[in-house]
Amino acid sequence: MLQQTRMEVVLPYFERFLLRFPDVAALAASTEDEILSAWSGLGYYRRAKMLRAGATAVVERLGGRIPTTVAGLILIPGIGRYTAGAIASIAWQQRAPIVDGNVARVLARVLGLEGDTWASATLLVEACRSPRALNQGLMELGALVCKARNPTCLVCPLRGECVALATGRIHQLPPPRAKKATRALHIPLYLVRDRRGRVLMRRVRGALMDSMFHLPHGDTSLLEAEPLAATSAELLGTFRHTVTTRRIVFSVWSATLSGRASAAYEWIVLADLDRVPHPSYVEKALRLLPD
Repeated sequence: MLQQTRMEVVLPYFERFLLRFPDVAALAASTEDEILSAWSGLGYYRRAKMLRAGATAVVERLGGRIPTTVAGLILIPGIGRYTAGAIASIAWQQRAPIVDGNVARVLARVLGLEGDTWASATLLVEACRSPRALNQGLMELGALVCKARNPTCLVCPLRGECVALATGRIHQLPPPRAKKATRALHIPLYLVRDRRGRVLMRRVRGALMDSMFHLPHGDTSLLEAEPLAATSAELLGTFRHTVTTRRIVFSVWSATLSGRASAAYEWIVLADLDRVPHPSYVEKALRLLPD
């Protein structure tokens, strides 16, 4: 969950997630809808699907036992070099390196590196007493002290060893990555309710936010939508939302259908929304509904 999501956002999700899926067996026994609904709002939903796929592989192929080595962990779907190293070192005290954005920044600055930092991370973990303490310490140092912007070098325990500080290159190391171009979009959303207060939504299959339930909208650049005919529409408000490199302004309309919705759409009870996988923009839109 912490990959590409802030700690303060993750904590309540993490606590609810563990209550719902307390072990690998429970996670493997879950349905895709169950895990996506528990993940709704965190974004990057492929992470949730791969987490479930990994748990299924552990139960079906490994008898429910999680490997203790990088070589064994990396064979599980959804686990790559970084995650395998994190699990092996933190859970099992294996001498396995991890390099996330925070660790890479610390090593690049302290050692004066402009290229890949994996080799240096490997040498450090092989020479340390506690791989768990080293790797967690490097991550925390990068997150709290050696920050990308406004690092607090005066309180850094490694300031006496830091090449970047000594050479005045704190803001040049690590070299910045080229940023992807952003797209500005304006997308109308339609809140269609029936007499029972249910809201019309549609499950979307595709590369972006796959298998999630979405509101009807007036733009096909993000999602494929089947047209709906409405007799009237009233603007409820607007809000901003970001999806990867897309900067979106959503305008939210309360609409009345002039006919029946196609079978591609479903009526969703709002009280059951927490059990329906949906992206976070849906809840933002629903907040604009009048009481």
